[in-house]
Amino acid sequence: MLTVLNCLVNDHDFRYVGAAVVICVLGCLVSTRLFMSGREAARAKRAGFVLMAGVAIGMTIWTTHFLAMLGFMPNLEHGFDPGGTLLSLGFAVATSVAGFALALQAGRGPAVEVGGAVLGMGIALMHFIGMGAFEIAGRISYDPTLAIAGILFGTGFGALALNRLNRPITRFCRYGGAAALTLGIASMHFTAMGAVAITPDPRIVVPTQALSDSVLAVLVISVTGLVVALAAITYLADRQTSEDALTHYRHLATHDVMTGLPNRAAAREELSRRMKVGGGSLALIAIDLNRFKEINDVFGHAAGDAVLVDTAERLKACVLDGGFVARIGGDEFMAIKSYAVASEVEEFVARISQAFSAPARVGDTTFSTSASIGIASYPRDSQKIDDLINQADLAMYRSKASRDGKWCWYDADADEDARRRGQIAIALRSAIAADELRLVYQPQIAVKEATLIGFEALLRWESGELGTVSPAEFIPVAEQSGLIVAIGDWVLDQACREAARWPVEMSIAVNVSPIQMLRPGFVERLREVLLSHGLNPKRLEIEITETTLIENPGQALHVLRQIKAMGVRIAMDDFGTGYSSLSTMFSFPFDKIKIDRAFLLELDRRPNAASVIETVIELGHKLSIPVLAEGVETPTQADFLAARNCDEAQGYLFGRPLEKGAAGDLARTGLPRRAAPGPERLIA
Repeated sequence: MLTVLNCLVNDHDFRYVGAAVVICVLGCLVSTRLFMSGREAARAKRAGFVLMAGVAIGMTIWTTHFLAMLGFMPNLEHGFDPGGTLLSLGFAVATSVAGFALALQAGRGPAVEVGGAVLGMGIALMHFIGMGAFEIAGRISYDPTLAIAGILFGTGFGALALNRLNRPITRFCRYGGAAALTLGIASMHFTAMGAVAITPDPRIVVPTQALSDSVLAVLVISVTGLVVALAAITYLADRQTSEDALTHYRHLATHDVMTGLPNRAAAREELSRRMKVGGGSLALIAIDLNRFKEINDVFGHAAGDAVLVDTAERLKACVLDGGFVARIGGDEFMAIKSYAVASEVEEFVARISQAFSAPARVGDTTFSTSASIGIASYPRDSQKIDDLINQADLAMYRSKASRDGKWCWYDADADEDARRRGQIAIALRSAIAADELRLVYQPQIAVKEATLIGFEALLRWESGELGTVSPAEFIPVAEQSGLIVAIGDWVLDQACREAARWPVEMSIAVNVSPIQMLRPGFVERLREVLLSHGLNPKRLEIEITETTLIENPGQALHVLRQIKAMGVRIAMDDFGTGYSSLSTMFSFPFDKIKIDRAFLLELDRRPNAASVIETVIELGHKLSIPVLAEGVETPTQADFLAARNCDEAQGYLFGRPLEKGAAGDLARTGLPRRAAPGPERLIA
């Protein structure tokens, strides 16, 4: 080590050594950056980066060596053989390109370090070829220990450099790779120079150099500097192109192409950023363009797109004071507003509403538009992004349903009911396929004879997502969404299938929705179900409500007559809760009247409830139509009905709804009896 330091301190001109160090550091930085760009580039560009990086580092290695040799002061006549010097340059470039190429080809495999070792061996090879071209009036010999140490330094640091570049632990490894390569070049050269011993020999004649050392140094630095500069420009140009492309792709990923507004992803990111900053309240505003589908349907999608673009431009103009607006899909937009008092949000929403309501002109056509707007507040309503978005949507749907153009703040009581209905509608779509629906069978008895006469099929739903859902909840949702048609068909099919298996020919009552019954093909489907299960039509009883008859009396009467012609019986369900029109009873061919359970529940609280029940029973008797009372739960209610000669009854007093197997067993055995004071009662 002392020999090496002594050689460096006493036998070199520091001006040349300094220039060599500067070139070495710059060249290593540029070439390693090019190499890393090659790692990230596509295959078509990779070869170009490898070649440029190899040329840059090869020139750097050679120039470092040559400048250091120009600064070497052996106090003897010396010079350089042009052929050998250029040959050393060629070897430096060739081994550098080969080392980089091998490391890139290896990916992250063990050949990465092999490529680095090839690069390091190239440093040593270049050095000793260059020393062979060094002409001096003496004979050169080497200390083998230092010579081998120099080779090991170059090889080891070369492997370390590419190891750091290909297997980075932190972002600083790119500097560590350049530093290792710089150390490899410098340590190899000066260790090998420390191994040199020169024995003067006056018989050796050194040819006269055409150029002085200083001129050679300027030329070498100029050429290598130009190569390194070109390599640096290539690297910087590529990085700028990559950054521009990344910026462009990021913009595409976070903005709507058609309107130029931020998209859903950008809106979520902006909302998250503002929530993290804190310092106040945020209003999340959901906006939906009303009647947009009509514009698309009547004037075409091109006109619809033009309206959206025009609306977006007006939205951009109305966003002031830190507001944010985005298009999240279709005709849906979202805005974010930081606020201290609610009036700031109201003013902001008023500008948005005005932007949407202003007439949009496309070509020769003017379109009048409006928007439904819902607002959720952070942190008052929720501190979670997904919850806030859902709450703003729910408030927007309430605004749309109001039809008055007024925006709505989120209201937990009003909007959670809407969300519950939405959840039910979504889950209900897959309920049949998921085998979540089932039928239970409510016993019906003849009051006077105290015998079982049939069952009413009742629908139950055990949702895997929502748990047990009451028919009072999901039946209205099914009717609103149109799912009641498929569900009603399934109920009819399953009820008839089960009734056909009973050992005793009991009747089976099935509720049918107005939507299902008035749908074309219902009568044909009913006939098909009866035939497929072999069920006698006289055993089937279809229950309908008065709503079915009022909304479309002509069509309803036609369908009911077809059903009656098949032998199927028809019952008026929930009589007394609707219009309860006497003309309805005269006009339609009913086989039974069912008194709603609400009147029995009011027997002890409202005296007129008893009057209503008595009137309905008497009306049925005069029209020769049997009357069935629903919801009989207490002996007192049963006694009341028996005393008024009510024909039939059903309720928990006589038995709870049964699963299909248990219903068949009860049909075979009948209800158990128990004697009691007063009218005979049945206890299940």
